[in-house]
Amino acid sequence: MLSKILLFFMLGTFGLHAIEGAVSVSVVEKERHFISEELIVKVDLKSTAFSIKDAKVRLENSEDYIVQAPKSAASLETMDINDTDWQIVHYEYKLYPLHAGEIHIPKMDISFSASMGYGQPEKAFNLSSEILQFNVEAPEGIDSHTFVLSTTEYSVTNTVSMKMKEGNTTQIKVGDAIMLSINQKAKNVPDILLRPSTMHESDYFNIYSEEPQLKTEQSYATRIDTYTLVASKEGNVTIPAQHFVWWDTEKRILHKEITDAYAFEILPNSELSPKSITLDEKNSKLWLYWLMAILVLLIVLYKLYPHYLTWSKKRKLVYAHSEEGLYEKLLESNNNITLYQNFYTWLESISPKLAKEGFKGVIEFQPSFEKPLEQFEAVLAKQEQEFDKIAFIDEVKKLREQLLLKQKQQNLVPTINP
Repeated sequence: MLSKILLFFMLGTFGLHAIEGAVSVSVVEKERHFISEELIVKVDLKSTAFSIKDAKVRLENSEDYIVQAPKSAASLETMDINDTDWQIVHYEYKLYPLHAGEIHIPKMDISFSASMGYGQPEKAFNLSSEILQFNVEAPEGIDSHTFVLSTTEYSVTNTVSMKMKEGNTTQIKVGDAIMLSINQKAKNVPDILLRPSTMHESDYFNIYSEEPQLKTEQSYATRIDTYTLVASKEGNVTIPAQHFVWWDTEKRILHKEITDAYAFEILPNSELSPKSITLDEKNSKLWLYWLMAILVLLIVLYKLYPHYLTWSKKRKLVYAHSEEGLYEKLLESNNNITLYQNFYTWLESISPKLAKEGFKGVIEFQPSFEKPLEQFEAVLAKQEQEFDKIAFIDEVKKLREQLLLKQKQQNLVPTINP
């Protein structure tokens, strides 16, 4: 039984290492390639295994072309090569060049996995294609660096939201709005290749543009550009025609499409005309505005005052428990007992270690403090001895300076040598 398992394992390992893989990439040649005309890049994944899956082809958009990746393989076939059956998966990528001239497709990283069947070990392949290049022409009359849409069918229309009179002339008033839509439609091109329309600034209209609507259904791509034009000034004005150029790839003809132009007469709007205001009315309104502003300010201050009191109390409480606040309280001590309590409370805040060691630790840290502390202990023990409070406070100040300097040095070490 064990020998059968070992034999099966050896056969499986041999089958895995015996699997071969390869890729081939090519451009489907045509008599002539034109700007933005659809090209097919064929990518073939090949293996001596029975199945190929997890295919990944790195062919991405660039400044030279737009790529549309296929949703699935175009076809599958088995081919006999040197007496060995190879499984071949064909993918077709659509590529649209953005300018004329020689265009290069760099090496593609291509990966896939192959196996001899369900339940069999898989072998992964990470391969690279060769560099591809092809030449793209510009239609006659078009500069090689100018983009032109190449398609078999193209149309463009524009509409306005207002009913037009004869001769495309109508009257509107200042403040009236006009909705202008420009609709493009083309066959067998990505919607992203449809050129946006242009609306130049006008002295007579405020122009607001909406996000373009791009859509592809079946083999047709559409783009709708929408503008809202609000009349802002009296006068005669024309919404100019839009010009679009496209290349008919079947008839080899360069077309120029021109949309309709619309003329308007913008009239004054009495409802928007400013009324005459006397000086007394201006002064009255000015005082009214000031009064309203002061009233609003008083209301805001009234609403904010309780919050200010709460914030002020919290701030004082935080300061009272801080090292600086406790030190200030120590300096304000009015008797020896309070001075002793406040001294130790402050010392615990600035140096808990020194506070635990007591007077002995303080003297070791600052020998000049020995005499004032001995006098202070004698006074606390109710011995008859004079106590120089000024000298005690001076030593406290020196002690604080040394402890703050020590903290600063300790905090600086991790910064310099983390």
